[in-house]
Amino acid sequence: MVTANKREERLQAVPMAVSAVSGDDLRRQGANSFADYASQVPGLNLISSSAGQTQLVLRGVTSGSSQANSSVSTYIDDAPYGSSTVYAAGSLLTPDIDPADIERIEVLRGPQGTLYGSNSLGGLVKFVTTPPDSTRMYGRASVDYTSVDGGGSGFAERAMFNLPLVEGKLALRVNAYNRDDPGYIDNVFTGKKEVNEDTVSGGRAQMLWTPTDKVSVRLSALAQNLRGDGLANTGVEVDPATLQPIYGYQKQSRAAGTGLLAVQYRLYDLSVDADFGWAKLVSSSSYGSQKVDQNGDVTTAYGPLLNPIFGLDNGGYSVTQPITLGKFTQELRLESPAEQMFAWRAGVFYTRENTTNHQMVNVFDASTGVPIDLPNLGDIHIGPGIFKEWAGYADVTWHATSQLSVLLGARQTHDTTSYTQVSSGLLTGPADFTTRSSDTPTTFLFNPSFKFNDNMMAYLRVASGFRPGGANVGVPPGLDAPLTFQPDKLTSYELGFKSTLLDQRMTFEADAFYIDWNQIQLTTTNASFVYLSNGGKARSQGLEASWKYAPVQGLVLSANATWTDAALTADTPPGLYGKDGDSLPWVPKWNANLGADYSFPLGGGWSGFVGGNYSYVGRRESDFLSVPGPRISVPGYHGVDLHAGAYFGNWTIKGYVKNLTNQRGITSLASETTDPLGSPYSATYVPPRTVGVTLALDF
Repeated sequence: MVTANKREERLQAVPMAVSAVSGDDLRRQGANSFADYASQVPGLNLISSSAGQTQLVLRGVTSGSSQANSSVSTYIDDAPYGSSTVYAAGSLLTPDIDPADIERIEVLRGPQGTLYGSNSLGGLVKFVTTPPDSTRMYGRASVDYTSVDGGGSGFAERAMFNLPLVEGKLALRVNAYNRDDPGYIDNVFTGKKEVNEDTVSGGRAQMLWTPTDKVSVRLSALAQNLRGDGLANTGVEVDPATLQPIYGYQKQSRAAGTGLLAVQYRLYDLSVDADFGWAKLVSSSSYGSQKVDQNGDVTTAYGPLLNPIFGLDNGGYSVTQPITLGKFTQELRLESPAEQMFAWRAGVFYTRENTTNHQMVNVFDASTGVPIDLPNLGDIHIGPGIFKEWAGYADVTWHATSQLSVLLGARQTHDTTSYTQVSSGLLTGPADFTTRSSDTPTTFLFNPSFKFNDNMMAYLRVASGFRPGGANVGVPPGLDAPLTFQPDKLTSYELGFKSTLLDQRMTFEADAFYIDWNQIQLTTTNASFVYLSNGGKARSQGLEASWKYAPVQGLVLSANATWTDAALTADTPPGLYGKDGDSLPWVPKWNANLGADYSFPLGGGWSGFVGGNYSYVGRRESDFLSVPGPRISVPGYHGVDLHAGAYFGNWTIKGYVKNLTNQRGITSLASETTDPLGSPYSATYVPPRTVGVTLALDF
């Protein structure tokens, strides 16, 4: 059962491309992050530079690793989370929630602009948490040990407790976790080992009150902290001509005192459901905050230029960048029973987002990290950026016959942005200005479906989506550049088929899609200023298929494959060198995954399980360049993950291996110099072979 359409429905009955990964499966596999399960979802790819910095890509809708705003929305239950603007690194700072107490993760592929609004151009990822249970008391505790090839060891502790407060009426569920992810990259310049070690800790508390069988109220609070002293410098230096590591695989050379990345997520939400019989009223209120501190090494970029000017022999340079986000959302939705001939739904949505982004260039001794007293090189205060959005939406589903249904929907949005920038310093110059913008985009959905029988369905889905425009970053009045940028929009055409076969033991689904993307928001350079502009067109077309089969008791086989052809259909605007026909960056032509899981009795009260996944990510092209020159073709890679374990009473013991064959797949790549073609490049690889053991107790 999934809630992709904001109604609870059977997965195979939803007339759209949606995947669900259960929390039980994630726990069996030892999954901690997107990288552990992304390949199990057709059409989902990652551009990842470190833990905490990952861009999600669905169906090839991306302009590359420098994309300023996310094209995939993230929801936790009914609450949208993460930035909707370009002012808070919304594309990279995707909330990667530890799946310790997740019921399932739903991935909706294709634009979701009618029900979910902005920033769901490519689709949406939804973490669905396990609700409190007012009928029984229970809990779970686990400890986990991991070891990574060529690196260190890590530990994790997790606990969950469910407590009925009033039998059948009121319950509390609390979970907490602390995870130490081992590092495996050494800094040859400072001699520090395992610099990319990180810690992740957090938890969630939920209270569910059901005073009657027609009313429910759920209040929840979520917190997650991530910190690593080398995460902002995670990549290793490679030669762009050969992609071979300069200092060795899992080795880098970075200035002392740099690399900090710390991210704090907080989310508070209140959901109220009231069923009147003739309609159901749903209210969802949330407030989310995000705090980021990072200090990235830019010595390779600035040192050759500035050290001769300042007479420094060993000057190091870094950019510190604290970012804050506060986001309030409110949604009210009234919907009829889903089974009536004309099932309708109408809602209103409001959000207000406040962001700040402070960037400062620092100079210090590269060997010791001790500051060097020089004039201000660069100090930029971006913000406050105030983003407001009002939206109204409605849809109606006509159940023309017991087999044919037609859904029509539309959403009208009005958003406003106010953005202030104050800057000073030798590199940036003085500036103090405020820019405002507003947009009123409209999205639509046409979604007929036909059920051949209870177990076989075909559907057509024509949908649109958008990302908000806004006031341009870094563009003072008087520069020959636009003060604002417009929304980019796309329209998707999808034809899909779903079936359940062999007495519910096999499912198969497939779809073909074509996406037309216009007015793409692209990073452009003019007179050393970097800003956003609208230009160029692209299309993404592809085929997706997934299959699951339970041939005998306890055995589940699965497979999925995706072919995506995403390319420009017009040249990019001046400032970027992308030509009509060029592939969109970081989109593989082929993705595939094969999986198997087998549960079996062992006797004497014991039972066991064993399983694994094979994944393939194809070749990708690197980012568009701001100077003429060839892009880099990044090789594809394979991955094999295995897991096995046993149950005895309330105890579980399991072991797992990730990246069994120690593949060195590249997940991001960019030049470290001011020359986009200059050497070295920084490359981030998938983590090396990781072995883990977990002991858990259910009580």
